Amino acid sequence: MVGRSFKILLWKELVDLSRDKKTIATSILLPLIIFPMLGLLSLALLVQQEVTIAVVDQDQSTYTNSILNITVSSRDLVDLLVKVLHDSGYNVFIANSTDVLEDPSVDLVVLIPRGFTENASSTLSKARVTVYKRAAVQASSRAEGLVYAIVDSFGQRISIMKINALARLAGVNVTAEAILNPVGTRTILVNIQGQQVGVEAELKSTLARILVLALSAVITPAASFMIDGIIGERERKTIEMLISLPLPVSRIIYAKLVAATMLGLLTAIADALGFLAYMVLTVSALGGQLGIILDYNLLLLHSIVAFFTILVTISIALPFITRTRGIRSASNIASIIAIIGTLIFFTGFIVDYTRLPVDIKTLFYLIPYTHSVLAIQYYVMGYPIESITHIGVLIVLSTILLVVSTKLINTEKLLIAPRT
Repeated sequence: MVGRSFKILLWKELVDLSRDKKTIATSILLPLIIFPMLGLLSLALLVQQEVTIAVVDQDQSTYTNSILNITVSSRDLVDLLVKVLHDSGYNVFIANSTDVLEDPSVDLVVLIPRGFTENASSTLSKARVTVYKRAAVQASSRAEGLVYAIVDSFGQRISIMKINALARLAGVNVTAEAILNPVGTRTILVNIQGQQVGVEAELKSTLARILVLALSAVITPAASFMIDGIIGERERKTIEMLISLPLPVSRIIYAKLVAATMLGLLTAIADALGFLAYMVLTVSALGGQLGIILDYNLLLLHSIVAFFTILVTISIALPFITRTRGIRSASNIASIIAIIGTLIFFTGFIVDYTRLPVDIKTLFYLIPYTHSVLAIQYYVMGYPIESITHIGVLIVLSTILLVVSTKLINTEKLLIAPRT
């Protein structure tokens, strides 16, 4: 009889949730729409954002080194800059002097100074190119990086010409690569057993960090639904009917907890997918590529962690929620708890909690959200036992907190708002 009554209560809560279209749209649909739209908007605005670049050639000469018998022309560098920058979507023009700096519409000025070709062809001097970047113009930073890459490529070509010329004069058999880059480096990715792995291991780590960050968005919707389920029902004068049922108050709270946790779990999945879409679109907008290797075990682990993370949050907030006067006060308490969780999850996005000193890590163990982060991070590092252990700790903590919270519920205060 008790089991059947609990099922009816749970069904009632799920039906209430399904009827709350606004909450469902806010918690599930909005992350799937807003994050990808944010990425698309960033891409669209970057494409529309014009960056104007002026190239000033003060040298305007061609110089031939009589000893090396190599020729360098400043015009070749100008043409290369104009072509590559124009092909990359920038507005590029050739200016006569640095007076163009006074034009606020010009974001970047590339100056080829006098004596450039002579210094570039010399074996004793070094040629320089000066870049004037308009401060506080974010778009000019990408253009600046491209200019540096073009000039470096031009300088590399001159270096090869010099090396080949010197080798001919000395009668020595050399290659430009051996002189320019005599020592090379390479990185081989290995797992915890020392076995070589592919780049997907790094991409999986990126996915895990995103999932940790996504946990920060699952707390508030579930807490809000729980607040409405208790304070809202009290204000609507319907909670008396529930408490009058032949069931312990804890069963009523459990039914509301399950419904709230389900909402949070769906939110976690929606936030993770939406944030992944945002990351891919944003990196694409910046000219890079981001490959995502989907690990379904990792996604399953994230769902389990999200479920018990939400349960911990609601269990901590429950005694305070049932004792508050109204929804606003309850929301303030839930916000404080959410802030603590957000701090842990945001730092977990950039910090390897598994690598923290033992004394600091032990201190953080007191915060339940730390175990949520460690469960995911240990899994990605290849430590499944440690990952399961922290999931177990999270389950135990959420269960204990849930039992304690329900024991602390005062039926009278649940029915009647405390006086201020």
